[in-house]
Amino acid sequence: MVLLTLIGLFVLASSATPRRCPEGMVLLEASFFAEGQDWSACEELSKPGGPLVLVPTTGAPLWQPKTYEPFQQGPDSDYYLGLGKETVLGSKWDMLGQKILTNCSERYGVLCEPTWANVERALPIMRYSRGNRAARGGGPQEWMCSPYAEESGVRTFVGSRSASVDATFSDHADDCTDNGFPRPQTYVMNLTAIANGEPAIQDFISYINFTTMADGLVGGVNPNVVFYFPVLRQNFSGFGGSRYWTMVASPVPDMQGGHEQSVWFRFQQVVCSGAGMAAGGVPDRSCALKGRPQYYDTYWYSSSPANITNQWIPPEAMANASGFYSNLIAVKRFWDKTLAEEGMMLLDLPDTAANNGSWLVQQAVHAIVRSMISRDDTWHGRYGVLPGYGISLQDGFEDTFTATATGALEFGAIPYAKGVIDNWLRYYVRSNGMISYRSEELAQAGRMLTIFAMYVSMTGDAEFMLGHYTKVKALAAWLVWRWQQSITAFSSDDPRFGIPPGLDEGDGFISIFAGHPGSHGGYANQLNHMYSCAGGIYRGFADIGETWSAIGKAFGRADVAAHGAQLLAIAPKLRAAIRASIAKTSFTITEPGVRQGKTCIPNGAGRSGAGGANLPAEGASCTDGGGRAYPELFYSGVLTRDEVDDIYETLTTSNNSKYVTRPMTLGCAGYNSKQVTFWAYGIAYGLLQHDMVERFLLHYFSMSAHTYTRGTWTTPEAVSPDRDVGSTDYVAAGVMTAPTYLKWMLLFEEPDRRTLWLAKALPRDWLAPGTDPIRVENATTRYGRLSYRLQATLQPTSMVYTIQATVVLPPSFAKSPPRGGLRLRLRAPVAHSGKLKSVTVGGASWEAFDAMAETVDFAPATLTADLIKTGLPDIKATFG
Repeated sequence: MVLLTLIGLFVLASSATPRRCPEGMVLLEASFFAEGQDWSACEELSKPGGPLVLVPTTGAPLWQPKTYEPFQQGPDSDYYLGLGKETVLGSKWDMLGQKILTNCSERYGVLCEPTWANVERALPIMRYSRGNRAARGGGPQEWMCSPYAEESGVRTFVGSRSASVDATFSDHADDCTDNGFPRPQTYVMNLTAIANGEPAIQDFISYINFTTMADGLVGGVNPNVVFYFPVLRQNFSGFGGSRYWTMVASPVPDMQGGHEQSVWFRFQQVVCSGAGMAAGGVPDRSCALKGRPQYYDTYWYSSSPANITNQWIPPEAMANASGFYSNLIAVKRFWDKTLAEEGMMLLDLPDTAANNGSWLVQQAVHAIVRSMISRDDTWHGRYGVLPGYGISLQDGFEDTFTATATGALEFGAIPYAKGVIDNWLRYYVRSNGMISYRSEELAQAGRMLTIFAMYVSMTGDAEFMLGHYTKVKALAAWLVWRWQQSITAFSSDDPRFGIPPGLDEGDGFISIFAGHPGSHGGYANQLNHMYSCAGGIYRGFADIGETWSAIGKAFGRADVAAHGAQLLAIAPKLRAAIRASIAKTSFTITEPGVRQGKTCIPNGAGRSGAGGANLPAEGASCTDGGGRAYPELFYSGVLTRDEVDDIYETLTTSNNSKYVTRPMTLGCAGYNSKQVTFWAYGIAYGLLQHDMVERFLLHYFSMSAHTYTRGTWTTPEAVSPDRDVGSTDYVAAGVMTAPTYLKWMLLFEEPDRRTLWLAKALPRDWLAPGTDPIRVENATTRYGRLSYRLQATLQPTSMVYTIQATVVLPPSFAKSPPRGGLRLRLRAPVAHSGKLKSVTVGGASWEAFDAMAETVDFAPATLTADLIKTGLPDIKATFG
């Protein structure tokens, strides 16, 4: 459960009673001033991840948990599932994913049940974020990252919603943007050593064990980060224990329009007679502070060891404990208020050895926080941070908008979603419907229309979308024009007929330049006829067409209704064209290999121009990994189950050795044999649409464990399974996978049948007898917000296994239920899987259940006001 375990008990008898630390805590500051009263600061030093506790004169102590994730948590030989690092890295097929899905002692169905714990053991923790690994903190190789270097080396960052430039840090906690923050090594540690009579530190590779550094978060989901620096034993010192430094960076939570981000820092050194940081989580009670904590207000000159700073600024201007801890409290107050105002769904998920639900919830919520602070001046999108993808030319990148808006809507952060959508339509969608970016991405343009429809259906806020009608219509209009080009340029027997031409990836714009080596005569990529683009446009037309038709009728807007009708008329024709084209271009693989005799589905219908149709060739090999094309095609929902299976199998097995790189790793698609974050979403969506739960869980857990930095949950664009290869820069389009996937695991609506699934992909051990209940509250759907609770029990005498479910729907479900009804999935542990014997709803027998599919079904007609009020809150499933 997401609860803090209080160490000891603090009782405040009166305001005159000294503020004592809870048991096991060390007093850091006897008195600092914040929020109109005196406080004390305490911390558990017996382990690196021990919490901070701020104790006020009046009121309850404020607990600030810290996390601690070492950059290296074991040798590489402990990972790669026993297959060997070099073997896995050299393979062109997903060895790791296939082993998890096929190698187990028990299963229900064809595939094994992945767990977060076994997926986590497949790869080492992400330990290197590019940059200068030889940085020594001095001399010609001074810093690990720099805004002037080719590789940024950003590991994580802190910031606020209102600032435009975040504070970025390397693996060594360097100031990556040269903001003037106190450098941990050359300034703080070096001057402290000199002040303590130790030699100046000439080479920090000989002073800090950078390999065993660690990082984490302070304050739960709040954007405070902590770095841990283990100090190597020095030959000048007779100290026989261990010591380490910590740096906490706490951003000012609201810069109130300020462009640059201010940050409060706290540095402190801990010494231990025992192993300290190396104790492996075992408390070391010998650990104590060495010297006093040092506090800095953004800049190096705001403080210093041995009061060097008094030469530069007056004492009252120097940073102090009150400033740091006041800001830490302000960060908590700001984000508590912000997240409460968002009205997101509330989750209480079980913590099991294999699947820690609390951890997944925290990761998802922090991802939304990190998404918020990634944006410029509250609402303007940025693809990343500086140095890196935070450059302004990336602000209009379509994927940042679509990923952010989708994740916010799915998790119920409606004010955030509305602000993001409003900003996008005001400033990035041009009057002609095109995007203020270097190239259009057709699949994402179609996705935008789906998002606008989702917003209206989840909020009922038709007036807001109607206010942007002109631009949304213009966006759809140029997509209609592209579709019309494809039906006039080709005959109906051509696979390109009805498949709009255009890019699916903005970076490909350069290839349309005449004479460019990759341009194929100047027009190849721009005039590719991609199924992903056609599918995204189809889905967008169908969704927004339905929305505009309803809004037009409700508001008496004949023009709006007519536009909706136009899109609804085109949508089935576009889908039919996709189906017909795939039938023409697909072929049976004849080449020897693991996919011989299976179907290959190309990612497009071909290129415009004579001879550009993608017709099957004798002996052709299905060797195109597809880049982002297949994930986006999955997202459109136009594929059959068999087609999704064929494509997934081709990606995961790579068909044969003709693949240049491995297109999938641990169930995640990517370029250059990596896992890519920003285009991943469609894979998860398509797998869940066709109830491929085990593959979905592999993908979700792999993204959760291996594409976020473990300590600070920061997402690079792409991550190599070789942890000696640096990850690429952070991207905001990738950070929303955790909240989006968690929502889909708990609540998912099929795109065609519109069946609303509850608990479709829960890990089976969450319904093991004795586990805490699963609670989902206030989750968004197109039909209103809903809640549910699930708990499994095993009767001690009869040994009968039962699941009690409480489902709470709003009255709106009775008036306008999902077209495909409601389906409750009960993924029992394997010992009980497929053995559902009887179901009662409201105490009465309910025959609409499927033991093999593990579902209890409610057709639309059964979702009456009476069933919603008296039946659904009391569902009992008995297994036998």
